[in-house]
Amino acid sequence: MIDRTDAQKLSGFFNIMLAELEKYRGDPAVDRQIARARKKARFTKPELQLEAIDKFISNNDRVGKFELRLDDDIVENARAFIFYALCNYTISVDEEAIQTPLLWEHICDLWAFGPGSSFGVVGTHTVDKISQDMTCTARCEPWVVSLRRNNPYFQCNDARKGRTGITVVPGSKLTTVPKNEDAVRTIAIEPSGSMCLQKAAGFYLEGVLRRIGLDIRKQQPKNKALARIGSLTDQLATIDLSLASDSISLPLVRCLFPPEWYSFMCALRSPKTQLPDGRSLDLSMISTMGNGFTFPMMTLVFTSLIYAMRCRFGGPSLFIDWSQTAVYGDDIIVPSTEYPSLRLILEDAGFIVNDDKSYSTGPFRESCGGDFYLGREITPVYVKSLARDSNVFVVINQVLEFCGREKIYLFATLDYLFSLLNVARFVPEWHNPDQGVLCISGPRKYTYLSPKLMRKRLRDESYLVPLAIGGYVYTSGSDIVYSTRAWTPRYEVRRGRIPKGYATGQAFDKRPAHISQHIQLILDMM
Repeated sequence: MIDRTDAQKLSGFFNIMLAELEKYRGDPAVDRQIARARKKARFTKPELQLEAIDKFISNNDRVGKFELRLDDDIVENARAFIFYALCNYTISVDEEAIQTPLLWEHICDLWAFGPGSSFGVVGTHTVDKISQDMTCTARCEPWVVSLRRNNPYFQCNDARKGRTGITVVPGSKLTTVPKNEDAVRTIAIEPSGSMCLQKAAGFYLEGVLRRIGLDIRKQQPKNKALARIGSLTDQLATIDLSLASDSISLPLVRCLFPPEWYSFMCALRSPKTQLPDGRSLDLSMISTMGNGFTFPMMTLVFTSLIYAMRCRFGGPSLFIDWSQTAVYGDDIIVPSTEYPSLRLILEDAGFIVNDDKSYSTGPFRESCGGDFYLGREITPVYVKSLARDSNVFVVINQVLEFCGREKIYLFATLDYLFSLLNVARFVPEWHNPDQGVLCISGPRKYTYLSPKLMRKRLRDESYLVPLAIGGYVYTSGSDIVYSTRAWTPRYEVRRGRIPKGYATGQAFDKRPAHISQHIQLILDMM
């Protein structure tokens, strides 16, 4: 195997695949694949970070200067819908909390540390964070103090140490994460104490959404199903917004949410962020990606605007018809006839409709990563990295799935991918795509890649009981340990065997039989 950098591997892959796809041009799925093939590839381009930061600063300035243009009836009906939804959820938690939009006791039950980095804290695991001071902004400090005083473990340890266990910081820290070949995404690293309460507020709002029939934990398949119907009937529009999470202004939230929630979210948010060059930027938006309540709050805002639009045309009171509507963050689906009206309302609220990814007419729709043409799924194969065997196995399985779905043959592409492997491993279809090549006629005894758990021993047992109850720690021999998350997973080789009584390695719940058979045909012909 020739040693190549990830960028060289990716470039070689795209050159071969795109050339091989040319003979199938004219098929909607192939044309979509050619157009979007490189969109999520993680080529290292340092200049993209500077562009993303400049774009964030520019958008923050736009949000700060934007004046809401929403009509009074839209604001009134959207606000009434959000108030009803909040109270409806709260009373389901406490039947005595009538017309109470925010229940602090419930927030104290929902708090949790975030899974990623926190500003001012070392480590990403809950075990690492719980034993360090919580970081938060000055405005958030009283809420974090109250949270710790309501928790017997924090209360006991703070009393034992003779201090509050809180460190005040100015705000968040802005960084970037890979998005695609042409851009990176900005994300804020929030203070740990602020994030605990942000996540609690986010879980609260998720509960609010479930009470009105929108479960965002299960929403992506529903969005895809409606997108498919829209591509078939032309009666549903799919809408995508640019920079949606960074475009929710403070005045918009003040207009739509009850005062209790507006004040609470303002206390939890970071009023400023530290840029990568050390400068401090005052934030005009209510929150950024990285804030624990951004996504469900954004979903509720868009749902309320859809409701308010329908009230204008005599729609049902305090009700959303989810058979023709879907909202998942800024992935929105409504009847095509409502698209012009909703677009104007979204723009009046300060949002930017992404014309390149919004569709209200024609045979194509896309939502939540699903692309559909006249009811047929034509979602492209997105390749991020080919750095390791596990990455290559994922891409081989994606390409085989694409070939099986479209009944085409990309032998040169697959030959190239197999040449990147240290060892080609063929595994039954019930394995994960990063563990080997999924097929129905591999060897009965086989080897596969398995993610290797990274373990650390728990050294500070001050919070042992809550950590054990929460499932964060476990025993290994005489030690109490926890598994840390590796940014680059490590793998070990394990042995497996197809169970007795199984004729093949086919998993009927993971792939349709005709696709499995076409994939096996391709592998047999190579």
